[in-house]
Formats: sequence, structure tokens, C-alpha cells
Amino acid sequence: MWGLLVLPVLTLAASLEVQVQDAARRAVLDTADREGWVAPELQFAPQAARPAPACAGGWDITLQDARSLSRLRLAARCPGSPTVPAQSFVLRASLSAEVLVARQAVAVGQALTEGDVELQRRDISQASDALGRLEDVLGQASRSSLRAGQILQKRQLAPAQLVRRGERVRIVAHSEGIEVQGAGEALDAGARDAVIRVRNSASGRVISARVLDAGLVEPVR
Repeated sequence: MWGLLVLPVLTLAASLEVQVQDAARRAVLDTADREGWVAPELQFAPQAARPAPACAGGWDITLQDARSLSRLRLAARCPGSPTVPAQSFVLRASLSAEVLVARQAVAVGQALTEGDVELQRRDISQASDALGRLEDVLGQASRSSLRAGQILQKRQLAPAQLVRRGERVRIVAHSEGIEVQGAGEALDAGARDAVIRVRNSASGRVISARVLDAGLVEPVR
């Protein structure tokens, strides 16, 4: 999930270790920005300094493996001097940010609302799918029970079921500016925009309908 390619480092005066850390930092924080994590802070574990060959043209540094922040693998090449050997690095890092957590206990299948979540600063080094934007949570339901203070992650959520099988629903149809409403019974469960089968209570006919909201559907032509 963290970025895979790091742009060449332009500062030649800094040591190679510093350049590698700067490159890793840019890649991780760029990912944090895309994911919507608020005020991300990245820390690196201390490393013993080691000598590095000179590279007159400047090093190109690539993030090769970012599956875990506890083991970031990077490589540095000296493109202007093919005889200079490539250098490999393994960095250990931790990342904290303000992300969404459950404000209170959430039951399985419960649709999340704005009042169910809040932003808190947390270590997300092992939670690369943590959620930081409210719009990514609203309209979603928990796949499992959540405890108060638990970080919300993409893997834990699924679209909330707005209609349940066997539920009475309202069928709304529009034609040439005229709205027609009727009652029906949902024969399938469905989240928003899902197409389900609905039995029209008046005619007994089974139609295909799109879920608009809780208990509300429209026929699909």
C-alpha cells in the first residue's frame, strides 16, 4: 500500500543514509496523503552509519519493498558511474496519524454514522488500510463487532444493507414528471444501488428494483 517508487534524491551534500531516509519518508508520506490520514508522523529506528562509495552524479534511490514499515527495503544506484556498486538498505519505521476510530462499540452489520466515529492519533504501522476520511465510512457497515477506540480499516467494512429480505418496501417510479408509489416485499437484501427482486403487493408481479435508501426502491427498466 505504501508507494513503490521514489524520485531521485537531489541533495548531494547529505550522507547516503540521510538521503535514503528522506526518500523513504517522501514515499510513505505521499501514500499517507492519498489515504487521507491527518498529520502523519514517521519515525525511523536508529541505524549504525556505514561508509558509502562516492557518486559524483547523485544517487537514484528506489523503494523496493514496502509491505511492512518495520522492514522497508531500498536500493541506491549511481547511474552516472556504472562501476559504483549498488547499495541496499533495510529501514525500520513507525507511522502515526490521526485516523478514524470507533467512538463506541459497534455491532456486526451496524451501519456507521458520523456519531459512531472520531479522529484520534494512533500508530498505524501495522494498519496500512486505516481510514481517515469520513466519506469512506458513511454508508458502510461493520463485518464484525468493533470495540470503542478500535481503528477503522477497509477490510472491516462493507456497504450497509439498506433493505433486508422479506422487508416491506416502498416502490417509487417516475415517468414524464409523474411520480407513482406503491408497496412491495423485498425478496433479496441489498445495499445502496444494488438491484434486487421485489414483489409488487398490488399485482403480485416480481420486478427488478434498485435500492435507493432504507426501505425505498425504484423499478429498473
